[in-house]
Amino acid sequence: MILENKKLKYNTARDRILDAILSGGLAENLMLPSEQELGRRLGIGRNTVRTALRELEQDGIIIKQNGRPSQVNPEALRKQREPLRRIAWVDTSPINHTNPIYFDIFRSVSEDAASRNVKLDYISLTIDAMAENFLRQQRAYDGLILGEFTRQYNRYLPEINHPNVVCVDCPRQGIAHCVKTDCYLGGQLAARTLIESGHTRPAFLGFAGQIRIYEPFNERFAGFTAELNAAGIHLPEERTLSVTTVEDEDNIPEFLKKHSSGLKDADSLFAVTDGFAVEALYTLPKIGIRIPSGLSIIGFDGLTLSRFVSPVLTTIRQPVQEIGRKALEIVLNPAESASYPEIIQIPPALESGGTVLKREKVLCSK
Repeated sequence: MILENKKLKYNTARDRILDAILSGGLAENLMLPSEQELGRRLGIGRNTVRTALRELEQDGIIIKQNGRPSQVNPEALRKQREPLRRIAWVDTSPINHTNPIYFDIFRSVSEDAASRNVKLDYISLTIDAMAENFLRQQRAYDGLILGEFTRQYNRYLPEINHPNVVCVDCPRQGIAHCVKTDCYLGGQLAARTLIESGHTRPAFLGFAGQIRIYEPFNERFAGFTAELNAAGIHLPEERTLSVTTVEDEDNIPEFLKKHSSGLKDADSLFAVTDGFAVEALYTLPKIGIRIPSGLSIIGFDGLTLSRFVSPVLTTIRQPVQEIGRKALEIVLNPAESASYPEIIQIPPALESGGTVLKREKVLCSK
């Protein structure tokens, strides 16, 4: 068993070095870095690097040179251009159904997979016949990354029995690892941004539980209110705007107009998504609430659309590139990732725009 584990370790190191060579990020002018530098870059022990290089030399992929760095054999490398591994992104909903960031996470996985010479298939389980066929053949893939699973398709989760699976955004029962945004921290960051800008009367725009059972929304709200409470700032019910029906969700401008009294008493608004924030940005000035002089707005997601509104939206940006890279790392290196925690949370970041105004400036201008 110990010998098998050692062999697996060396084979994994060999594949990682080969992946890095194929992606063009390791060899310069076909010359590899030193063994010590290779180990440092890839996080591999020197003895493991040496054994992996010996295997690559035996395969003819590299040529060892006494006293000089190893050289990549371009002829042998061309034969390796076929994808080394094949993985699947498995999803059950149209992109942008609950979390529009799924598309950006998928794009990140796709770009990173291409750079590593990994073939990535997109599998939708929304068609029953396709779902049945895929579930029978799932082990033909080297690994699976689970995207969004809506409630009506959760029945498929127990049938995913592949030994190498990771999910993104929301933990799934029975799946060993989940890579997601630390949404609680993101909510705290939104509150802290408003507090440090001199705001004391915040409002919140989000979903009620019965309309969107989506845990990240609850985490954002919990982090936001916890940070407010720590600063001694109360968020009253009249300034907590919760969308409770599909009709309201489909017509946010009318919803905002119906709840304008709570907003007129506020000096800032944290919207649980960028979509809500942009709706508020364009709707509220029509009812006499100017942005940001009358009301500061901060969103959550960091969608592309947030950069193309005027003023540019201040938002909490989800780390989609990092989530995609980490999910792919886990699924490509199952032996190493077995020791990872079940939930891997990556911190979001504030993306400053023009929708949050320092209230001290308003006071000074009067």
